[in-house]
Amino acid sequence: MQKIFIGLWLLGVCFLHTSCEKLLDKEPSDKLSNEATFADIDGARTALVGAYSSLLTTELYHVNRMVYPDLASGNLQFSKTTNVKMMDIYSFLQDAESSSMNATYSKAYNVLTNINNILTAVEKFDSTNLVVKRIKAEAKCIRALLHFDLVKLFARPYSYTPDASHDGIVVNLKPRFYNDPLPVRSTVKETYDAIIQDLREALVLFTSTNGIISNGYVQNTFNFTSAASLLAKVYLYKSDWDNAYTYADQVIRSSTYTLMTRAQYVASWTNKTPSAESIFELNLEATFAGTTLGTYYGDNGSDQQYAATDDLMNIYSATDIRGRSSLFIPKGNYYFTGKYTGVSTKATPIKVLRLSDMYLIRAEAAAHKNDLLQAGKDFDAISMRADANLTATSFSSPQQAIDAILLERRKEFAFEGEYMFDRARYKLGVRNIAFTDYRMVLPIPKASTNVNPQLKQNDDY
Repeated sequence: MQKIFIGLWLLGVCFLHTSCEKLLDKEPSDKLSNEATFADIDGARTALVGAYSSLLTTELYHVNRMVYPDLASGNLQFSKTTNVKMMDIYSFLQDAESSSMNATYSKAYNVLTNINNILTAVEKFDSTNLVVKRIKAEAKCIRALLHFDLVKLFARPYSYTPDASHDGIVVNLKPRFYNDPLPVRSTVKETYDAIIQDLREALVLFTSTNGIISNGYVQNTFNFTSAASLLAKVYLYKSDWDNAYTYADQVIRSSTYTLMTRAQYVASWTNKTPSAESIFELNLEATFAGTTLGTYYGDNGSDQQYAATDDLMNIYSATDIRGRSSLFIPKGNYYFTGKYTGVSTKATPIKVLRLSDMYLIRAEAAAHKNDLLQAGKDFDAISMRADANLTATSFSSPQQAIDAILLERRKEFAFEGEYMFDRARYKLGVRNIAFTDYRMVLPIPKASTNVNPQLKQNDDY
């Protein structure tokens, strides 16, 4: 049987999950073969724990994936001049050889490889077993999330060409062997098709809201509702307004989650307990000792370096609870966000999907469907929650609604890794960079194109 090697990644997971003790007895090597690792369902369960843990690294959701869209788009500025991360991104000087985001590309594909190993291995188990179905469903959701992140970072948006036939990313749906043909980039349409297929298949596989990981909150692993929420967002980025509306509406109407009140909002960012509206968030293990997003965003550490720009601060009214009087922390000449202020094991979980997003997705889709009444209701649910002085909105045109919703998305999801992508969806540039500028998309790492001549580089890099 041909072997797929998981490597040191899974060994690292063994310190986080007790069942790894059995795994290490199966093959005394620094690289555990596929057969030994997945000899039983517990092995697949442990590997899935490792996949979730891998999302919380500095290359992915603990720094790069969250910081890049806000730093490049004008929401963030540096609060110090030395020992800073991603200065090349801020200055739009990234190149294929040394871009700060190269590590994100490599890490994402590393996790995808491990996810594919899981999905391949569990095929030998009873397909009617509820745990097996659950492992498949969650793994497909993680795979969809990573492909979605990669296509937003390293390819032009879906709307760039009329049929989305422009270069997307390498879609990685199965384990790769050394003698396999070198991969090529799929089109953006093909990439989105693969993401949607994974999420639709996951929805069929989910049988309950209980994850296969026993500890933690239900929001810490994918389930039916979070898969539907991610699917709504994927359709939003595809400009498929009917499906974006349908899935966002489904999540909202399920009543599984509820919007926080104005009084609850600020405090929800200061502890590890999921809020009423948190759908999917990444939480730290009790033994975590690495760098967190709060290390760089917060006002309480030597590594703090990302502060809000004046441009961002000025979009909030004086009575908006998301503004400077409530959710920002003044220090010297800068304002730091109150989101993710905790560090180490006290860090606030990374909020990947929130019910607020579903309301604004439904609002945006409704505007494109010329349902201005629904667009206004959903817009008000978020804007009036944040600002008690606002009155009900009455949009007079779809464009007026869309403009207001995009501004509201900037207010609501600042520091959550959204703004760059929201502007790109509408072919809008950022700061002094036009949408047509090649730097609106990241380069494919040179290390990857060097070993694979068939891997096409993004234009002008």
